[in-house]
Amino acid sequence: MMEVKVPFEVTCIDDSNKPNDIPASRWVKKGEKYTVIKVAKMLIQGGLVGFKLEELNIDEFFPYQFFAANRFAIPLNHAWDIEAQLEKLLEEAKEEVKELNEYYNEGY
Repeated sequence: MMEVKVPFEVTCIDDSNKPNDIPASRWVKKGEKYTVIKVAKMLIQGGLVGFKLEELNIDEFFPYQFFAANRFAIPLNHAWDIEAQLEKLLEEAKEEVKELNEYYNEGY
């Protein structure tokens, strides 16, 4: 699983379709910068990635706990180190294959 280091900064690029239950004062504004403090899958929205923001707490507006990640742009200087993450995933996969080979070669 890819790990994301928080916090990181994002800029809102889509503030449309605000749920009626959330007041405008707690909703994102296009062009504004925000600090992501948690990243999670939003199961109610079919597994979309969601961001919890330091500046806007919407916890009391269940089921809306996170803002959809596709509402935001991540500046390149704050983007995840993809190459390092891929290298880590490759090493984990190699270790898993090695363990599986050892398991099956022992005759289980």
